[in-house]
Amino acid sequence: MESSIVDALATSRKRRRDEEEEEELEQVFFIIVSVVTMLLGALTWYHDKYFVKEPTQNLELERHSFLNRLYRGTETDCIEQLRVSKKTFFKLCRILQEKGQLVKTKNVPIDEVVAMFLHILAHNLKYRVVHFSYCRSMETISRQFKNVLRAIMKVSKEYLKFHEYNLEGSVENKWRWFKNSIGALDGMHIPVTVSAEDRPRYRNKKGDISTNVLGVCGPDLRFIYALAGWEGLAGDSRVLRDALRRQNCLHIPNGKYFLVDVGYTNGPGFLAPYQGTRYHLNEWIRNTPQNYKELFNLRHASAKNVIERMLILHVSPFAWNLEMERVLAEVLRDQRNLGNKGDGNWKAVAYSTVAQILSKRFGVHLMADNVKNRFKLWRTWYGIVSDILSQSGFDWDSTKYMIIVENEIAWNEYVKSHEEAKRFRFKVIPNWDDIVDLCAKDRATGLGAENALDADDIMSKETNEEEVIHSVSFDLEGSSSATRKNIRQKICEGIPVLKQMQLENSKLFCKLDLFCD
Repeated sequence: MESSIVDALATSRKRRRDEEEEEELEQVFFIIVSVVTMLLGALTWYHDKYFVKEPTQNLELERHSFLNRLYRGTETDCIEQLRVSKKTFFKLCRILQEKGQLVKTKNVPIDEVVAMFLHILAHNLKYRVVHFSYCRSMETISRQFKNVLRAIMKVSKEYLKFHEYNLEGSVENKWRWFKNSIGALDGMHIPVTVSAEDRPRYRNKKGDISTNVLGVCGPDLRFIYALAGWEGLAGDSRVLRDALRRQNCLHIPNGKYFLVDVGYTNGPGFLAPYQGTRYHLNEWIRNTPQNYKELFNLRHASAKNVIERMLILHVSPFAWNLEMERVLAEVLRDQRNLGNKGDGNWKAVAYSTVAQILSKRFGVHLMADNVKNRFKLWRTWYGIVSDILSQSGFDWDSTKYMIIVENEIAWNEYVKSHEEAKRFRFKVIPNWDDIVDLCAKDRATGLGAENALDADDIMSKETNEEEVIHSVSFDLEGSSSATRKNIRQKICEGIPVLKQMQLENSKLFCKLDLFCD
């Protein structure tokens, strides 16, 4: 008995010892596997970081190859990329070195920095793009661009010379009404990229980030003065005041003046048009002046148009015109048919497609945001004009593409509470049909809104129509199906007439029965 108990205890202890040994082995195995896994991970990371390298690049060789193709290759490539011939390019490099005091650095030769400068101006390139093509750091690109710009400004005094001009033909006819005028001036907002803390100062009244540039030119389409750098928040009058007070100020000879728009004050040295009267040239399409104020504004706008043309040509990246807007509408219709318009908004692919097509067709640099902002402007126009046309006394002239005001008193009352409508009094919108087609369905109209009384009236009308149909009794037995169909159709078409006759004559149905027999 005692021996069996001893054997059982020994067996139990042995089993427990075996289990403990197995657990220890499992723990040791787990620790070994974990350590090995960590070592393999560390070895893999070290190998990928310090042993696996990107393919080596000979940046110097790539840069020399690119520059040789740029201004030592074909004449066509040089003109397309730098906008000058090879001979002109090397002559410019020599002038900037000799007279502009442009010096080469240890690593960057003069011909490379001049090519870089011309390349950026010719194609409006970002520094990141130039960094990739020229294999230079963006700091080097920025510094060398400024060096070339300083050299250009030094030689400009010698090479930019103004000559006396003689106005001829239509140009002389425009300016003959303004004998002492020496030109026109205007401001233009140019989109810029600034830091986040500076954006409030550069945000203009349209909500865009821009800088306000003042430009002044003569009747011969040559710039006289330009002032750039003012934040977009500043108004045109404030920029002009600064131009008149600066050390290198805008000089106006005694007895002379510039043509300005209504955004500036009429006074000595500046002649503005009449306010509250149509002015811009597109407002005169298929219209003629009706009084002396309109005649003066038309002549003023025709002459002052020179500064707008110059700013659009030399400063603004592009300007919308009627042909571009026609193409914009056509492409947007195609995108709508392709399903690239969601619930009131266009998909990003629609904007990018329109930008690509317009850029290629008209030779401008257009972004998707430009298209988006233009369509947003169309929506704003549609909202304002459609609200105007919904009022009594106002109509749309489909030949002159402008609003017709039948009652001036009603218009004056309307614009008191709707100031945004004031500028549409004489505004010509030649693409109004396209705007309606693309924007009308995206605007809430409230046609389905009704209250309890409205719903009761509608239901009462429907009930009366059903009663009229069922109250007319025809003996259609023995008639063909076609005959019965024609009779029912005549009954439905005659419901309004029957209702009116029912109110006037209580014997309507008897007469109808006799007529049908």
